[in-house]
Amino acid sequence: MLSGPWQERYNRIPLIVSAAACTVLVGAARALAAEESQLAQVSLLDARGPLIVGIVLGITAFAVTAALGFLRATRRTRLAEEMATENAERLEGELDVLHAILSAEPQTLIYWDKDQTPLVVTEMLDPAFKVPSEIDGLLDFESWLAPDDAARLQGKFSQLRNAAAPFNLMLKTKFGAFVEVDGRAKGSGLVMKLRDLAGQRAELSRICSEHERLGHEIGASRAMLNSLSVPAWVRDGEGRLQWVNAAYAAAVEATDSSDVCERQIELFSETQRGDGSGALEKGEIYRGRIASSFGGEQRTFDVTMVPLGAANAGIAVASGESVEASGPTGAPREDHTRTLNRIATAVAVFSKRQVLTYYNQAYLELWGIDGDWLAEGPSHGQILDRMREDRILPEQADYRAWKKKQVEGEKAEDLWEDWWHLPDGRSIHVLVDRAQDGSQTFLYEDATERLTLESRYNSLIQVQKETLDNLQEGVVVFGSDGRLKLFNRAFARIWKLEPQSLSQQPHIDKLIDQCRVLLDDDAAWDEVKTAVTSIDHERRSIDGELARPDGSQLAYASLPLPDGATLLTYVDITDAKRAERALIERNEALEAAGRLKSTFISHISYEMRVPLTNIIGFSELLATPAIGPLTDRQQDYLTDIRSSSDTLLAIINDILDLATIDAGALELRRGEIDLKDIVEAAVLGVRDRIQSAKLLLDVDIADAPTKFEADAQRVRQVLYNLLANAVGFSDEGGAIILSARRDGEMVAFTVRDQGVGIAPGDQEAVFERFESRARGSKHRGAGLGLSIAKSLVELHGGDVKLDSVLGEGTTVTVRFPINHRRAGFERTSQESAQGEAPKEGGDASSAAA
Repeated sequence: MLSGPWQERYNRIPLIVSAAACTVLVGAARALAAEESQLAQVSLLDARGPLIVGIVLGITAFAVTAALGFLRATRRTRLAEEMATENAERLEGELDVLHAILSAEPQTLIYWDKDQTPLVVTEMLDPAFKVPSEIDGLLDFESWLAPDDAARLQGKFSQLRNAAAPFNLMLKTKFGAFVEVDGRAKGSGLVMKLRDLAGQRAELSRICSEHERLGHEIGASRAMLNSLSVPAWVRDGEGRLQWVNAAYAAAVEATDSSDVCERQIELFSETQRGDGSGALEKGEIYRGRIASSFGGEQRTFDVTMVPLGAANAGIAVASGESVEASGPTGAPREDHTRTLNRIATAVAVFSKRQVLTYYNQAYLELWGIDGDWLAEGPSHGQILDRMREDRILPEQADYRAWKKKQVEGEKAEDLWEDWWHLPDGRSIHVLVDRAQDGSQTFLYEDATERLTLESRYNSLIQVQKETLDNLQEGVVVFGSDGRLKLFNRAFARIWKLEPQSLSQQPHIDKLIDQCRVLLDDDAAWDEVKTAVTSIDHERRSIDGELARPDGSQLAYASLPLPDGATLLTYVDITDAKRAERALIERNEALEAAGRLKSTFISHISYEMRVPLTNIIGFSELLATPAIGPLTDRQQDYLTDIRSSSDTLLAIINDILDLATIDAGALELRRGEIDLKDIVEAAVLGVRDRIQSAKLLLDVDIADAPTKFEADAQRVRQVLYNLLANAVGFSDEGGAIILSARRDGEMVAFTVRDQGVGIAPGDQEAVFERFESRARGSKHRGAGLGLSIAKSLVELHGGDVKLDSVLGEGTTVTVRFPINHRRAGFERTSQESAQGEAPKEGGDASSAAA
């Protein structure tokens, strides 16, 4: 594309060509005209004329055509020039945009063409990163990157060149800055971009670098711990083993460390780790000693556990393997000093010149000497003198000789001891150890409490011996070795043994041989021997009875003691057995008499029902008009006969019910019954008596369930007996309340009267049979009503409660299960073999307690 003067010259070419063509045509025309004039002069018409005219016309047409072609070419050139100008402007704009994008953040962009020639496209990294600007220095990665990062970048760059594998790395320079390097293949060329990191990306890079560093450190630490011959471990926040070394795996006989972590094999039990876990929860370092098995041997470990946030790490060093450096002569090490200050034994160290070089806190507390004065380093003699002035030392007849012994010690011995009995009653046990350098270590143990305990123990032992010797039971204790350790006189008396032979602590086998004279029972003695000599972890107690040939009987028992010993006791139960046999025989006789009484009562009651039924029937027959009219006196006699017969029949029926209940033959016919119907039937039975006694009966069953499961006949009998009892003990004009309500899974019936009440001393006996007391009323019955009511209620699985206040009245509450199956009662519900519906003056007892 031409521009400037050349473009203008190029545009003038068509005009010049057109002008030249016109000039040629004009010259040709003139020449032809001149030639024609000459020819005309020569000859009027020449044969070459048409040819010349045609040539001139052809030249003219060519010139015109050429001029037109040049004009069109000029127009197309101008259009192409305009389009090229627009494209150049657009490309220049896009280039500016790309340059702005590349310059938006500090980065360096390098491009390799297909000839692998590098070209730095942009270079805008912060000089603070100290990244080389020239291409050669930039591609020398080791000159500006950390060694490890330089090796990583070199490997990734080689893969990019050879296999067009892209990469993105965050690298650290030698000066601590972080750069992101990104490599990509674009067509036949390669692009690598370097840019600095800032903000969160820089922080992420630092975190990644720190993580990598920590990973290397952890790996190195684990490698070092794995090379140790002592167990080491790391636990996570949940207390699970996360890593263990090879020594730990060997100690627990696991395949490798992974096996330990997978199966969570513990070196120490949970109980042994208890103290350590408590310290770690408080964020404290735990140091302690734990005994465990290591390499097939029982060894003691010095265990250290260190909290690491939520996790923790530990190491166990077997005692005896760790060697600690000794401190200076006469001066305990600092860690030993802390230990000595925590023990209760007073410790004092004197140098070869008898100067106090060390004392612990217990020494100050024991003697109460001024600590500032002791810090000045007084001599041993000066300390003893001061203690004598304070009347702390024991009284001595020759104080100087005693003091010399204390200061210089026993010349022939490096270790000696002494006892100080102080004026205040304390007893101090003094232990002295002389070191090779001549220094002496004094240990002062306050043995007052121990001696007191020993004295008390000896007294208790003596009391125990006297107590055992005065027991009627024979007591003997065997040690874990099977030998006799303790016995009393009763044991020797029961087995007729000599105390002198027992005092020699014979073995269980020898003692059994001596006892076989009175009892030769191999099974019994084998059981006793097993109880004494058994080594099972779960030793069990035994007990039994022995019948000896001489007619005596013994009860024996064994009890394993915590120290491995066994306690045996023997009791002569001959008299007790005789009394027991006598009681059994008497009980059997009483039971036989009771059965005979029940049979007799049942038989007599049954035999009496037949004539009573006849009497009642004939009395009813005589009262009918068909027999004929009766006088008033005869009518009264019939009424009395019928009333007395009904009462007697009710008593007989009650006696039969009690006999049936005692024999276990009374069966309930359970079914769903209507509570209202049952109450109405019971009230109907006592209505005439209520009206005769001018009493008021109030029935309240609004809060009760409408139905429940029970034997309708027996429930009606219970309610009738309670109402009859209330009527009998109520005063004329009084009130009786019958109520029912739901009580959980039970239905409760309550009968309350305003009668004379029951004294507290008599309330326990009201449910007993044939218990009848008038208690100031005119009522007198057989005493069976409440007893039968209680038996029937309990047979249903319910209960009875009585509350009474003397002079105010009595309240009796009975409860029946609403659903006997749901309430857990399993008695069968079958048709009852005895009893009929209670009638007025009939069936149920009208004479209650």
